[in-house]
Amino acid sequence: MVDIFTQEGLRAAERGRVKELMTMTYLKQREDINADPPPSILDISKQWPFLLSWKFLLSHFTTLTGVDLYTRLKEDLDKKGKRLLEYFRCQLMKWTKEVKAVLKDALKEDREGSDGLAAMLVMMTHFKEAEDALLLLTDVTTTPADAEEQLVLPSTPRLIALGDTVWSANKWMLSIEGRVVIPGIPDEIPDFTTALAVLFTSFYVFNIEYQVEAVTTLEFVQRFLARINPDSSKCTAKVQTSRKTGRTVKRKTSDMSPRVISFMNAFSAFDWQNN
Repeated sequence: MVDIFTQEGLRAAERGRVKELMTMTYLKQREDINADPPPSILDISKQWPFLLSWKFLLSHFTTLTGVDLYTRLKEDLDKKGKRLLEYFRCQLMKWTKEVKAVLKDALKEDREGSDGLAAMLVMMTHFKEAEDALLLLTDVTTTPADAEEQLVLPSTPRLIALGDTVWSANKWMLSIEGRVVIPGIPDEIPDFTTALAVLFTSFYVFNIEYQVEAVTTLEFVQRFLARINPDSSKCTAKVQTSRKTGRTVKRKTSDMSPRVISFMNAFSAFDWQNN
């Protein structure tokens, strides 16, 4: 497959032979990813270049977990997003000014059709997690090389939105370990729903823990949208940066996020009463 990639690049991902080989070599892919010491994302990209095609990444996740996340989000994200926005709108006086500001922006008429993205931005604000903990915004003309040179790309996964605003973005890239690993060209990520699926699956496929600065939002996506409910958290970090002082402080750890469980219980009660 490396030879095919060298000759044809990601365009060859659509070839039936490549799809067959990726299926046949799944166990070897897992063996290489699970190696000790763990390989870098650069090493993985050299060994398994087609794994960094978003379609093969999602397929690998489905084989790994038994969850067809792409289909699940396609069916549920906007519908659940609409209900989440209604939950926040109907109890407007309960929320912080930051949540109210994002919600006001999310409910504009020209936001129609973007309920999933709107709900994600509202949830991140509600959980007091910064947007750039998951999403980085850059100009629509930005190339992968530009992104690596001009943006601060953390080691943990980030979606890079190309556009004037996150709302207007129609191109997406994924970065891991400071590198753009899914450039969106020619393997274009078509929309935010697909982009969110690609971001989320990367944690599982590449054995990456959730970053502390977005752990609550990611666990919410895991339990509410992906409907993956293990008894433990996918973040074991012992310290975090205080939102108030900016200092490194000890992090409270638990098997499941109390904030996520509390919110889901409150939302379920509201949803049951109103639907």
